[in-house]
Amino acid sequence: MNYQNTYKQWLDSVNDERLREELEKIKDDDTQIKEQFLNELPFGTAGLRGIIGAGIARMNKYIVARATQGLSSYLKSSGHVQNGMVIAYDSRLYSREFAEETACVFAANGIKTRLFKKLTSVPELSFAVRYFKADGGVVITASHNPKEYNGYKVYASYGGQLGPEESLAVTACIQEVDTFSGIKRMSLKEGISSGLIEEIGEEIDARYYEKLLTLCNKDKAKDLKVVYTPLHGSGLRTVMNVLPAAGITNLTVVEEQREPDGRFPTIKSPNPEDPGAMKMAIDLAKKTGADLAFGTDPDADRMGAAVKDKDGSYKMLTGNQIACILIEFLLERRKMEGCLKPTDYIIKSFVSTTMADAIAKHYGIVCHTVLTGFRFISEIITDNENTNAEFIFGFEESYGFLAGTFTRDKDGALGALLLCKAAQHYQAQGKSLIEVLNSLYEKYGYFAEGVKNMVFEGLDGMEKMKTIMTGLREKPISEIGGLKVLYTEDYQTGQRKDTKGKIEALTLPRTNALRFLMENGAWACIRPSGTEPKIKAYFAVCAQDQQLAKKQLADIAAYFDSLI
Repeated sequence: MNYQNTYKQWLDSVNDERLREELEKIKDDDTQIKEQFLNELPFGTAGLRGIIGAGIARMNKYIVARATQGLSSYLKSSGHVQNGMVIAYDSRLYSREFAEETACVFAANGIKTRLFKKLTSVPELSFAVRYFKADGGVVITASHNPKEYNGYKVYASYGGQLGPEESLAVTACIQEVDTFSGIKRMSLKEGISSGLIEEIGEEIDARYYEKLLTLCNKDKAKDLKVVYTPLHGSGLRTVMNVLPAAGITNLTVVEEQREPDGRFPTIKSPNPEDPGAMKMAIDLAKKTGADLAFGTDPDADRMGAAVKDKDGSYKMLTGNQIACILIEFLLERRKMEGCLKPTDYIIKSFVSTTMADAIAKHYGIVCHTVLTGFRFISEIITDNENTNAEFIFGFEESYGFLAGTFTRDKDGALGALLLCKAAQHYQAQGKSLIEVLNSLYEKYGYFAEGVKNMVFEGLDGMEKMKTIMTGLREKPISEIGGLKVLYTEDYQTGQRKDTKGKIEALTLPRTNALRFLMENGAWACIRPSGTEPKIKAYFAVCAQDQQLAKKQLADIAAYFDSLI
């Protein structure tokens, strides 16, 4: 069926007034019809994510229902329907509607479903899956994407996102479902009355908060002042229940961004790593003299922060910097308490700072490196559950942090809690977090990291991305930013080559990424995003002083500017 025929099928079959109106508006626009009906929204390890609207390339209740029908078929065929599924949703437009649609399709397929009554964070969903020993979970969210987006994340029974093999199997089941005639569905009222849909909330909230509080002492932070913004998302409930209970009582919320709102009226994009999104929080921190300001994204799995410097200005920390401060804090605390063991371990993604390796080495523990995607971190935690190895901390440079094993995805509220407790800990020693960060550079070396996002919108976007990756593979790179490339790692072929052509096998799973290891410990990695139409270039250096590190980083960034 070509895209015009698919469009006509939707026009004849859709009974949703909003979507029908959108379909009518584009009936004479072949380019827009092609945009929305040529290619299906792909289902991957991160589930579905796309612009809200009508069509097979958009997020809407029909696409959500089809995905859920396919997922139901996969669960039943693989025997994973003993304890049912858990569903959560964030503050994005239509999130509650999509969550209810998901619950109603599961119920019609005979799958017991627990649906959160209120918007709930990704990490709490992960916790609930484990708490109920459920067969898995679904979260309706598009994470930190702009307001036009929504998504559908699928979680496995251990609390982490689906792996590649499971995702492919679910995709195959989805492909067998007709969008309009192949979906089983019952009403929400019928699902609740039959017991197939159960609404949950406060009890799980309380259990989750209790677990978060086990990660820190509850001493009151005497003079620590903190500003928080939920960026119109789902993090407020967790933060306001947990931080005061942990002794962080001088906590001020940005009122203009307090209430959940999928239009995100005060910001362009709800991404707490963006200084623009954090501007109101930083301005309020200046006004109140706060020691730090932090924010969480709509599904509250990421946390960004700005900390006060000596001159009264506020410095936005990178995800790598936050992680290294927290690793140092957690390991230093364990050493002081006499419970640090050689079998303790931390985990980082392969595009995150190697300062984490240096810190782990200093404290005599293990640092695991995994591919990008928090499910790889959760898999190592799961693999080590029945061993003496104790998980201390895991992170990705993209502002994702995790401690403890009660949830298996990154947790913005948890990251904020630990950062506040670290600030309290070092404040008692007369140090600010900026001073702690500078001391880490002096102790371990001046590590500096950068990232470039190259966006490829439109129908030919994916083709452009493929061409760029193919070109990089076909033409060997010998030097980047004045630094010699010693090894080229191709994670698609699973091979590492040195300058003489010697080949070694890589141990990490296959993925579409290239990594270049350079002299003096510098490295660069380029990979297409798994959830957005963009290629990401990551690069990092370690130098003897800050100025040299900045220069080397700028030279590498300039190289990628000229290359792409």
